[in-house]
Amino acid sequence: MRPFPTHDSRPPAPAPKAPPRTLALLDALEQQVGAELGSLKEGVQPLLDSVREGLVALDPPGDGMLPSPQEQEKLRARLTSTLEEAEDVLEALQLAVKPGGRSGG
Repeated sequence: MRPFPTHDSRPPAPAPKAPPRTLALLDALEQQVGAELGSLKEGVQPLLDSVREGLVALDPPGDGMLPSPQEQEKLRARLTSTLEEAEDVLEALQLAVKPGGRSGG
């Protein structure tokens, strides 16, 4: 949630320095994907990068302007689609690394 100016025009309290929870979760996901898939992570990395871009666009760091409600709706739809595609790719890559999978390893 973004801080809003106070009624007496004082500046809002500074935002926390830690990355937003969604980005922290994405970082954890990327680490787990790397641990499980090794070099095959490159197959899903462009999608994860796109997810990161979408999250940052929806909640710009610092004093960045939020997109309009219509643009937020478009960004959320695009983000949902990208996440669904990433899920499909991750499932396929996980099958490839399991014993008996196509990569055989």
